[in-house]
Amino acid sequence: MSGVPIIDIGPFLEDSKEGKEAVAREIGHACREIGFFIVKNHGVPAGVIRDMWAATASYFDLPVSIKREVPMTDDYPYGYSGFEEEVLSKSEGTERPGDLKECFAIGPDNPKATQYPRKWHSNSDEMRKVWEKYYEEINELARRILRIFALALDLEENWFEGKIDHHNSALRALNYPETEKPPRPGQLRASEHTDYGSITILKSGGPGLQVLGRDGNYLDVEIGSDDDVFVINLGDLMQMWTNDQWRSTKHRVVCTGDHSKRRQSIAFFHNINSDQLVECIPTCATEETPAKYEPITAGEHLMRKHGAAVSKKY
Repeated sequence: MSGVPIIDIGPFLEDSKEGKEAVAREIGHACREIGFFIVKNHGVPAGVIRDMWAATASYFDLPVSIKREVPMTDDYPYGYSGFEEEVLSKSEGTERPGDLKECFAIGPDNPKATQYPRKWHSNSDEMRKVWEKYYEEINELARRILRIFALALDLEENWFEGKIDHHNSALRALNYPETEKPPRPGQLRASEHTDYGSITILKSGGPGLQVLGRDGNYLDVEIGSDDDVFVINLGDLMQMWTNDQWRSTKHRVVCTGDHSKRRQSIAFFHNINSDQLVECIPTCATEETPAKYEPITAGEHLMRKHGAAVSKKY
């Protein structure tokens, strides 16, 4: 296995003081050292995951004309993005050929959280039901992870709760089609980037995911779709919130040869309430290490990150 630790969060969910403290210590260590970890015994029903995986594969098998019924645009940041239309490394200031993937995303179903009602392609009732169920289950997992984070940061267990009651989280599925010819120089399936928000919860399928280690070398995260685990990583907001005590780590998805097999993954990008003021968590600053960042709302933070990716200023 890679340098990304696998952590059993079952003892935390059993609600014993000792179990909670042990899990919080393990996760706190992972957040400080690498910003990535893998969770098992996570509490998400296997049937919900299985249905989501199958419905997502069926969606990507649809004709492109149907998928483009709900396109991602400047006016709608969710929906469908086609093959090679995105370059994630732009957010890091690196230009590359288009990423070898296609995507579909939805946002929250809460008018307090977003101005964008969910959109679906025609004849998508079954997919919609499956996706909405998965969204809610993974959001509950995000809440559990944040409860663990609170204890790891020496806060009250419910410290994050009032900051996520109208969260602006996005669920995004990615399809990496089988490649029939070698990639262009510098071309990746998903180019190097960090995530913007609080945490990302990834259901990964197949090889290719890599995480940048402290030594500057990339580590393979070898998790398949049949493994009953989720890959968790911190976003830039969490690194800022913890005063750089915890890490938002660069990662990518590489081609596994000139003719890589089809790969699928499903990512839940958890974003706290857009109107929440983000200032240094009290336990993350001392006289020796004062707060490094000016307070900012979570929504403005995301705008700046998105703006950097498209070379705009806010």
